[in-house]
Amino acid sequence: MKMIALMGSARKRGNTDLLVDAFFEGAKSKGAEVEKVRLNDLEIHGCRACLACHKTGTCHRKDDMIDVYERLLKSEVWVIASPVYWWGPTAQVKAAIDRFYSLCYGDHPKVIKGKKMVLITASADPPKIAAPYLYGMLKESCKFLKMEWAGDIAVQAGPKGEVAEKKSELAKARALGAKVASKKK
Repeated sequence: MKMIALMGSARKRGNTDLLVDAFFEGAKSKGAEVEKVRLNDLEIHGCRACLACHKTGTCHRKDDMIDVYERLLKSEVWVIASPVYWWGPTAQVKAAIDRFYSLCYGDHPKVIKGKKMVLITASADPPKIAAPYLYGMLKESCKFLKMEWAGDIAVQAGPKGEVAEKKSELAKARALGAKVASKKK
C-alpha cells in the first residue's frame, strides 16, 4: 500500500511533521510505502477556474502540482497534513486542494474512487475550537471525490516541536497509521 502526505506546514520538524512521522511509523510497520510531499518547497498556483479540465481531464496549469497529481493517483492513502491557520488549512494545502478539482474529470474519478483520506493537524487552540472548518472542508472533499474518510489526528500543540512531549498523541498517530495500512482497498 502506498501513502502520500501533503505537508502543509512551512516548519520542518514541527508538530504536524512529527505527527506524520508517527503515523508513517505505524503504517510502515504494516508494510506501507510512504512519501512526504512538502508543499512549501513546491510552486503550486491556485486554480484559475479556467475549466480546461472539463474538456481535457487534466489541469491546464503547468507547475509542480502536475507531479503531485501523479503521486496522488499512485497512492491508496492521501494524508492531508496541515496546522490550523485561521480555522482552516495553510495556504499551501488550500492551493493543492483547490487543484483537486481537475481530478474530477477524465479517467481520474475511476482511479480515485475508494482511496482513503486522513487528516493530521495541530493547532494552538483545542481542536474542537480551531479545526471544525478544516474537518468540514476535508470531509466534504472526500465525499465529493468518492474517497473513504479513514481517520484523523488532531492535537493541541503550538510551539514548534511541542507534540514530541505528547507521547500518547504520538502513540495514537502510530496506531492510526497501522490501522489504515492494514485495510485493503
